[in-house]
Amino acid sequence: MNFFTDNDDLQFHFRHGVAWGSFVPQWEDGFRAADGPGSLQEAVELYQTSLEEAGAYLAREVAPRARAIDEQGVGFADGAVVHPDGLLANIEGLKRMGLMAPCLPRAVGGFQFPFSAATFFMEGLSRACTNTLLRYAFYQGPAVMIWRFGTPDQVERWVKPLASGAISGSVAMTEPEAGSDVGNLSMRAEEAGGHWRLTGRKQFITNGCGEVCVVLARSEAGSEGLSGLSLFVAPRDERGRPNFVVAPPEKKNVIRGSATCELGFDGACAELLGPRGHGFAQILTFMNEARLAVAIQGLGIAEAARRAAEAYAAQRVQMGKPIARHELVADLLLDMEAETAALRALVYRCTQLQDRILAAELRGGDAGEVRRLKRALRDLTPVAKWFGSERVLWVTRAAVQVHGGYGVMRDYDVERHYRNALILPIYEGTSQIQALMSLKDQARWLFEKPWRVATGGMSAEAPPGGGGEAVREMAHEYNGALRSALLRGLGARGVLGVLGGRTPTAEETAYARLSAERLLQMLACTRAAEALGAHAAASAGRRRLFDRYAHRALPLVRMLGEVVRSGESSTLEALAR
Repeated sequence: MNFFTDNDDLQFHFRHGVAWGSFVPQWEDGFRAADGPGSLQEAVELYQTSLEEAGAYLAREVAPRARAIDEQGVGFADGAVVHPDGLLANIEGLKRMGLMAPCLPRAVGGFQFPFSAATFFMEGLSRACTNTLLRYAFYQGPAVMIWRFGTPDQVERWVKPLASGAISGSVAMTEPEAGSDVGNLSMRAEEAGGHWRLTGRKQFITNGCGEVCVVLARSEAGSEGLSGLSLFVAPRDERGRPNFVVAPPEKKNVIRGSATCELGFDGACAELLGPRGHGFAQILTFMNEARLAVAIQGLGIAEAARRAAEAYAAQRVQMGKPIARHELVADLLLDMEAETAALRALVYRCTQLQDRILAAELRGGDAGEVRRLKRALRDLTPVAKWFGSERVLWVTRAAVQVHGGYGVMRDYDVERHYRNALILPIYEGTSQIQALMSLKDQARWLFEKPWRVATGGMSAEAPPGGGGEAVREMAHEYNGALRSALLRGLGARGVLGVLGGRTPTAEETAYARLSAERLLQMLACTRAAEALGAHAAASAGRRRLFDRYAHRALPLVRMLGEVVRSGESSTLEALAR
């Protein structure tokens, strides 16, 4: 078994779907480094060899421990978090393979892999054990932030130990009264004698028990909203004593092997990370990457659940034949396959945009091109996060259904996959927050040019070799529904005011906000069909996947468009009462 080579769809994206030549030469600075690959071919061969070795380890050692990790869960003894034995064994194996920070530069202990190459590994790790993925993510995640914004001394003291796996970290943004509302953040950072002290609480911090924490705090007294925030690095222990308090991990029904902790800061020592007052702009990069990471996590869970359902349906005989041969079960299995493939196509579109942006920024690429790529990635990020959460929840629920009564028994893995999928629409920005973000961006774009309000809208690529009618109709339905939702509250006079630069009132945009998640679902279906269709001409199998997904998604998009255009607003009436 090998969780890289046994996945035909994954192999297709590695060999044909990812345009390595569009960013790897820049990423490797023209292949001039003595310790790096000498050509594009050598680089891709290096990725392949590493992924094959990692894929074998994931299948052979990580996956067999996943059920025991879930059953043991996270504990707390003598004031310290206790991780499941199997999870620690998994991490030790990844350390021995040198895989703790593949995207960091070789100079600080990484492999200097592009994000797309690392994503193939992270998808496989989530498929094998999503609890292990969550612990693993908080070696490279904090390290990348410190590498980007830190001083050479901070990089030496923190990034290298994180990259080697000697320590792990966390990123603390959420507070009891400031989850999605980052502007309500109250953690104080005060400078005294050249040192910084942090005071406040952070909540729901993944791996909050790590040795170092990147903290978002309010550094400017009297500031409000998103201004006056800065990033800080705070060690868990300072001179042999606790620097901040790590509470016992939350008792969750999901991701039981991942430590989710509340952190208490009472004058904790910290170092400023990056420019003072730029914290929100800095954390945005992490937030967007974390949302893509959730989509990748969801992709791995969906793949595991789909395969479990297919295997069970092939061997479970009812009425004289395997249930996989019964029409309704076969229908479920094929929809699960199409949904998973559509998510994978979306994910690798996003990772390639990210790689092209990072490569251009590293090597001084064209500023206009970087802005265009960032806009495209910003538009796709909430789409990928929503699809990688909500549709994965459907896939895992369908896997339970295929198993029947056995699906809710802990002897079968689909019960665990379904539970773990429940967290995906919640953390790193709920599905509703993703919908509001997408609506805000699409509305801003629509009102940038007067003609767009009447005739403009998003465009969608037609797949090569035919089949573009469904994708174009989905885009048309979305554009019409978006305009209807926005114009219903504004009216003609309001539109003129917004085109003139006036900010619409909350009352004017209430119906659009009410419709935001329906609109995002329409957009997600369209972008997923577009991404899947981009490779439809490669083979009969890929054409089959695209046709099935597009023809199932189109009626759903039509229905959602009808609901938005109907103007049904009993929710707003209830709120008014």
